[in-house]
Amino acid sequence: MRLRLLGSVEVWSGRNRLDPGPRQQRFTLAILALQVNQSVSVDRLVDLTWPDAPPRTARHAVQVQVSRLRTLFAEAEPAEQGLHIVTRGATYTLVGDPMDIDALRFRALVADARREIAEDDKARLLHRALALWQGPPVADVAGPTIDSLRRGLEETRLAAAEEWLDAELFLGRHGAVIDQLMELAELHPYRQRLIELLMLALYRDGRAPEALRIFRLTHSRLVDEFGLEPHVRLQRLEKAILRADSGLDRPWPRSSGSEHRPASDGSG
Repeated sequence: MRLRLLGSVEVWSGRNRLDPGPRQQRFTLAILALQVNQSVSVDRLVDLTWPDAPPRTARHAVQVQVSRLRTLFAEAEPAEQGLHIVTRGATYTLVGDPMDIDALRFRALVADARREIAEDDKARLLHRALALWQGPPVADVAGPTIDSLRRGLEETRLAAAEEWLDAELFLGRHGAVIDQLMELAELHPYRQRLIELLMLALYRDGRAPEALRIFRLTHSRLVDEFGLEPHVRLQRLEKAILRADSGLDRPWPRSSGSEHRPASDGSG
């Protein structure tokens, strides 16, 4: 059995897609899945589901949801062969292989990529990780708690995308990733690492004026909206492009993503 959280919440048994139930039940499944093999108390699930004012029937509602999920799993395949829910006192544990849950498989692949030394292996693993995404995480579940969880997963995805694009540029594949860079930079115009990668890709593709135009636009946005100058790395890249520095055709020095995040924005 496999669970998908990177998109709509889905349960798959072989090629069969199973119904994970209504919205609150999908939420409960997502929380148990993200903490697979760890105990989650009924009270914790109540607090996460109704952070402001839980109804008097909240505990019973959670118990019913977990019971239905347990039945769903049991009918799909024997417990010893896949994911299943164990109850211990007032806690529940989704037991199984974390690699059967796409969000956890994504994190594992990103961690593996970060341990790789060879750029082609790094790029391959990051591409596999990013290919697991089908849309916004837990897209068919709503609420303040899930919004926070969703932001954390999206930030991890964006950081992994930057690392993949960086590896692709290192390997000289700038032409193949310009469109992805343009799309991401449009969605995250204050994320200076993305802007840096896009400028470098455009320059290597013979589009220096466009790279410089993007720098000027980013500079204006940062100054006007945050009172900040672009990071020194971005300024250094602009100067290198202006003088057509031959070093731009070689691997560009790397940096940590935190160097590029405006303090007042947090999106980088």
